[in-house]
Order: sequence, then C-alpha cells, then structure tokens
Amino acid sequence: MIPRQGAIAVFVKTPGYSSLKTRLAASIGQTAAERFHLLSAKAVEAVVQSVAKQNPVTPYWAVAEAAALSEPVWQQFSSLDQGTGDLGTRLAHVQQVLFERHAYVIFLGADTPQLPAAYLNRAVELLSRFTDRPQFVIGPASDGGFYLFGSQICLTREEWCQVPYSAANTAEMLLAQIQDRGDVHQLPVLTDVDTVHELNSIRQEMSHVDFCLPEQWQIVEWIQAQDLEGRES
Repeated sequence: MIPRQGAIAVFVKTPGYSSLKTRLAASIGQTAAERFHLLSAKAVEAVVQSVAKQNPVTPYWAVAEAAALSEPVWQQFSSLDQGTGDLGTRLAHVQQVLFERHAYVIFLGADTPQLPAAYLNRAVELLSRFTDRPQFVIGPASDGGFYLFGSQICLTREEWCQVPYSAANTAEMLLAQIQDRGDVHQLPVLTDVDTVHELNSIRQEMSHVDFCLPEQWQIVEWIQAQDLEGRES
C-alpha cells in the first residue's frame, strides 16, 4: 500500500514585519523576544526535519506576512502565505491550500521548542492510517490552547472561526467542533511561550525529554543566559 503523503505546517511571524511575542517583550525587551522566536522556530524546524527524514511528509512554513516569504530565515522549507483575516480565517486558508496537495495536514506553532520528535512522529503515525473514520490529533497547551493539530479532513472556515483563540478554552472548543466527526487522539500537554514565566517552564520540560536536538539545547542555553530572576510573568 502506498504511504499517505502528509504536510506539516509551522506557523511563524517575521521580525521586522509584524509585532510578535508582545507579552514576552514587555518583560525581556523586543530584541530578546524576537531572538527567542527565531531560536524557537529553528528548534521546531529541526524536529520537523528529523521526522520528515523518516516519514513521507512535506514541511512548510506558514508565514504571517506575504512580503516575508522570500526572507532567508524561511527558506529551509517551502513557504506559503497565511492569508489575511483573523487566526481562524488564516488556519482555514492554510489547511485548504495544503489539502489540495496532501492526504493529511499537521499544524504546529513555533513557540514549543521542547517538542519531542516522538510526539510529532506519533501524530504522523496516527494520521497515516487508512481507517473508516477520519482521524484527528491534538497537542494541548498548558494555557488552554494547542501546540499541534492534525487532521485527515479539511475543516470548514466556519468551524475554524467558531473557536475563540488565545483563550483558556481554545483547545476545548476546537475539540467540540470535531468530536463527532471522527476519532480524536490527544498528545501530552506542553507549554508554549507567551510570557517570561513560561521560559522557565519549557526549560524544565526539556529536562524530561529523552533526546534533544542541538537546536533545542541552544534554547536551554539561551534561557539560562537571560537574567530572568525578578522579571514579571
């Protein structure tokens, strides 16, 4: 049986084109926050590359700014424009584009650099299956959002837009949209970084990962080099 060809899209913003990590920047400064975002994206990139070497998946950057698609930082993967509108509209757009080319689609955020390759491999394994019912995979984030979402079917724009984003019940509401449409598999909870407090959380989570890539250790070293004591979360 021919393996199902999937897609993994990492959602990113580009320093100099968009404001990013504003809550983190309020504590450590804009330059440091942008540095974290780029280092974190490189760590996620390394995880995706390691998984893509073992599985029939194509990695993409989903770039927030159309003008930044040609930026050198986003040339390691194929790049596509997130489109315009709110986050739900952009998620719907990227998923629709990728389902024109692939049998399943996985979305990743760029702010969970501690993501174990084993979690992503598990998502690929589940979505590669030929089953009677559609398969979904979600990686819940500790703040109520999600750091990974994978699907064998394309959700409608309305379904994406009915989810409240950056809320304590984001993952819960996304699950409510899909729970009757197929089988839902949940990965372990991870922390994604929005505030300085969460920098220490991902460092602690990284210490429990069986195997870390060099790019992931670089994040740990960067966090350790920051003067975080006394900073507000």
